[in-house]
Amino acid sequence: MPNKYFQIDGVATFVRHTGPSTLPDQPPVLTQGRTIVCLHGAGGNANLFAGLLEGLAQDHSPLAFDQPGHGRSGGLDSLGAIDRMASFTGALMDKLGLVDPILVGHDMGAAVALECALQNPGRLGGLVLCAAGDRFALSGAALDHARRVSQGKERRPFDPGQFSPETAPDTLKKAFMEGMKTDPRATYGDLQACHEWAPGDRLAKIRVPAVVLHGESELDEIKTRATALAEALGCPAPEAIPAAGHALLLEAPEALAERIAAFLDGGLA
Repeated sequence: MPNKYFQIDGVATFVRHTGPSTLPDQPPVLTQGRTIVCLHGAGGNANLFAGLLEGLAQDHSPLAFDQPGHGRSGGLDSLGAIDRMASFTGALMDKLGLVDPILVGHDMGAAVALECALQNPGRLGGLVLCAAGDRFALSGAALDHARRVSQGKERRPFDPGQFSPETAPDTLKKAFMEGMKTDPRATYGDLQACHEWAPGDRLAKIRVPAVVLHGESELDEIKTRATALAEALGCPAPEAIPAAGHALLLEAPEALAERIAAFLDGGLA
């Protein structure tokens, strides 16, 4: 899959896209259908969207990028705050000259998408919010464990309970390996940012077509918060993607691509 680097706010930023590439420092060709920008979750990277990008590429122009300190982008640390990540995303959209893009956010990326909508009223064409809600429920114990991992005092966690029982072992292995691509310090910064994100009543100010999705085996707490998010945005109730849990990007990319394509065809009218 084609990829390019762009300097965004002084950070070498890795962008994965579909369709023809272009000369260095020139935006990729994004003329097919709608432009879709995919935003990864805490400790994630753009490669988690590879299957989704392939599923959407026939009719649209999807891309994904690594936030600073993640995957193949420059830096070691997370930007440390959801609003800063949203501002960085806005700077990337400016660099690529994007008009009326659709933002697809997973986990932390959904919060970044929501902040982008608040920072850029009237600029976005729609929001697809996956595996997230109106706030994050992170315990102090979870944050402390992430801090200890970042200090080399604990092993990186991997919770098979976040996946559907139907998920193949190869997918579990891929999820683990993708998580290894980001330094634990950046992941800890992400989790701190999620813990501190509290949009509250501001979400009601968002006036962008939106759809809220999660895996049918998603954690109950996230399902509850996803329902609250849909209510805050005034959009339909969350929809469940079969045979998927929290990692629906890897577990069911084809089904997710079909649902997003249906939203683009009918939900933006």
